[in-house]
Formats: sequence, structure tokens, C-alpha cells
Amino acid sequence: MRANRLAQASALAVLVVAATAASPLARPLAGDDLTFRATVIVRRGDGQGSGAVIASAPGETLVLTAAHVVHGKGPVVIEVHRFNLGREHSEAVTGWPVALVGEVAAEDRSADVAVVRVRGKEAMPFVARLTAPGDEPDTGAAVTSIGVDGGAKLESWRTRVRDVSWFSMGPDPVADPRPFLITEKAPVPGRSGGGLFLEDGRLSGVCVGRIERPRGRAWGVFAAPESVRLLLRDHDLETSVARSEAAHDQQALNGHSATTLRRSSPTP
Repeated sequence: MRANRLAQASALAVLVVAATAASPLARPLAGDDLTFRATVIVRRGDGQGSGAVIASAPGETLVLTAAHVVHGKGPVVIEVHRFNLGREHSEAVTGWPVALVGEVAAEDRSADVAVVRVRGKEAMPFVARLTAPGDEPDTGAAVTSIGVDGGAKLESWRTRVRDVSWFSMGPDPVADPRPFLITEKAPVPGRSGGGLFLEDGRLSGVCVGRIERPRGRAWGVFAAPESVRLLLRDHDLETSVARSEAAHDQQALNGHSATTLRRSSPTP
């Protein structure tokens, strides 16, 4: 990805947008299998954010989110709803959501991205596909942000990439910089960790914060896809993603998906 500039600490006051816990009201539409249906809620302690399932095979599911979402204390919980399994029209509300306890498998605080691993469960049927190298959105690209605002509303909105900037979300904003997509529209609390998608549904960024501007205006800040690929490579997770993609491609050819995840009571 070609960077337009290196942002200095004094130029960007990035505010993270995690939220406190609430109950989601999800209303995905047909055709949203790579975007809405792959979006989950990530909880840790009193905080929460959004996440995107990027790999799922029997025994292992990987959820991409913002690193600051999983910085709290206590277990990391991935909250799965009926729409994540394509069951919103076939099963009653009772017994949902399913709470899956996970572990932080990878984290890059400079890019503010993390991967949560859930072990020992059946494969989830809907998985977001990452953009390939060279397909990253650049300035002016049309993109769609999806997340659970305030933990209460699964929602998408379209925007455009305003800039591609390099800085760090770690303690020193100019040390070990990472690429970030700056968008015309800014997220609200609860959207942190949610995916940024291209028009074809491929995952092209991760919501990590917002930049407050004069007169009440703001821009969005999204970790760029090359930071996600670096995270997966550095923590030996690329094989899991490739295995998941191959399995889901085969299921699509066979005309069915794995939807056998059992319901359970939510975990605090």
C-alpha cells in the first residue's frame, strides 16, 4: 500500500471507540454472508467491541478485532447470534446468544489489531475473506463499515477513504508506524474491531478509532489490511485462514454449510 504521509503525534488525536455491554439487535439481509453474518460481538470485562470471523474449521475459529477491545481483565467472550449461523428465521430467540470463550492468539498494539481464537467448536458457516496484497483500498476508494454500535445495533454505512496515514497506536505514535485508512465518516462506540469492506465483500480494514476535528466533525481510523496480514504471518495463523477458506469453498461446491454449533447460556 502506498502511504500518502507519516502522521505525527500532535496531528492525530485518535480516540478508541469500544463500548460498554448491551444487547444486540441484528437484522442482516440476504447476500450479506461475507459481511453482516461474519460480524460478531467481542466482550472482555465491562467493555465490548465488534469483530469479524476470518477463519473457522472444526476445532478452531479465528475472530479479528481491535487490540484495545481485548485489553480488559477476565475471559474473552465471542457472542454468536442466530444470524451468524443463518438461523434467524428457523429458531426461536430463546437460548441465544451463544457465548464462546476464546483466547488472544495474536496482537499488535502499534496497529491496534488482535485475533481471538476459539477452540473445540464446530465450524461457523460464514467467514469474511481478506483482501489480497495489492488490492488494498487507496485514497478515494468506496468502502463499507460494519459493526455493532453501542452493542445494540448491527449496522453498516458507506464512506470513502480520505487518506492512508502511517503512525502507531502504541505508546509512541511515531515509533514502529503502521498504515491506517482515514475515512470521511467516523465510527461510534461499539464499532471498534468491526470490519471495513470493499464493494465485493472482501475485508479491507479494522475499525480502531476516530479523529476529532473542529466544529464537531470527525474522521474514522481503520487499521489497514497489510497490518492484518503481518499479524497473521508473524503468529503462524495463515495456515488456519487458508484451511478455512478451502473448507468453505468445498462446502459451497457441495451446496451446504456447517451450521451445527449448539446453543448455550451466555457467559458473563
